[in-house]
Amino acid sequence: MPPETDNLKLEEIFQADQKDREKVYESQDAVDALRKADKARRQNVSMMMELGEIKTKNDLYHAAVIFQHGDEPQDFLTAHRLATLAAIHGHRTSRWLLAASLDRYLMSLNQGQVYGTQFEFNPTEKRYQLKLPVLEHTLLSFEKEMLGIPSVNDRLNQLNRQIKS
Repeated sequence: MPPETDNLKLEEIFQADQKDREKVYESQDAVDALRKADKARRQNVSMMMELGEIKTKNDLYHAAVIFQHGDEPQDFLTAHRLATLAAIHGHRTSRWLLAASLDRYLMSLNQGQVYGTQFEFNPTEKRYQLKLPVLEHTLLSFEKEMLGIPSVNDRLNQLNRQIKS
């Protein structure tokens, strides 16, 4: 039996999702259009999941990213489940995503994030800032490094370099 191959349609959906995230959205209309596109992508990926078309570690990762860009706690929990499966199957970038999806899930339930992966754009100051609270006191000393999570300062610098003055 030949090995599974990556779902090329899912790859296209993932690439469109990533392209949509190359800029900062400063108007509500632009944010609304992005949310509409995100919802359509989640619907497409949900159908792929129902049809059993998500099979490889790359498929799991790509689907997880799509759900990470959801609106509801269930979207973030789905992202977390998929990212965890991808990480178990050896997809290295999924380690960061499993932490980020857990943080986003917790914050959607009005709880503090654990890993400090969630940031928000401050339009007044025209820069990104960490979403609070962060409950890092429960982490093992090596946990963030093991999952490939950059320091808060490194991530803020990376995000703020994307902003055009």
